Amino acid sequence: MRQSVRYLADIPVLIHQQGEDYACVIMNVSLGGIACKGETALPVGSLVSVSFPLLKPVYIAEGEVVWCREIHDTNDTALFELGIENRGARDHARLRMVEQISHIEHYRNEVKLSEGRVLTGEEAAREWMDSYG
Repeated sequence: MRQSVRYLADIPVLIHQQGEDYACVIMNVSLGGIACKGETALPVGSLVSVSFPLLKPVYIAEGEVVWCREIHDTNDTALFELGIENRGARDHARLRMVEQISHIEHYRNEVKLSEGRVLTGEEAAREWMDSYG
């Protein structure tokens, strides 16, 4: 059983590992970590930092890759899902990050229902941050 509630998300992040940056998109987030997907596989056990450039203030988390698996998108392009467990004791900042992502996804759904606009995660994050961040 999971120790933390997971929230679905679709927000871009950058994974930093050994001087390299990898663009990914969050699939879900919790106080315990994130699951994201991108074009690069990272070895299990790798220490990484994850930055959330669309959040204000920009949030950077330290973590460890605890799983990595290959998936394929609708065009049969290889992608990789990564599970990154949080490291460190920044609970207040982590809670604020999870709250912001939850608000952004709620905003995204509300815009779709009330206005009929379908926003990407990035578009929703930018609009939400401009209005409420």
